[in-house]
Amino acid sequence: MFHGHHWIRWADDGGTDLTNGGLLCPRHHARAHDPIYETTHQPNGKVTFHRRC
Repeated sequence: MFHGHHWIRWADDGGTDLTNGGLLCPRHHARAHDPIYETTHQPNGKVTFHRRC
């Protein structure tokens, strides 16, 4: 099961179109909302997570 995720939050004027969304597994969706991590959406479609310093 995958979760839909907005790369730019709707509350921050992010669009609701497919270019602003993607699917993440539940673990990575939770990490995308965790303030300890920075989420980067790569041009090749991959998503990377880096722990903030």
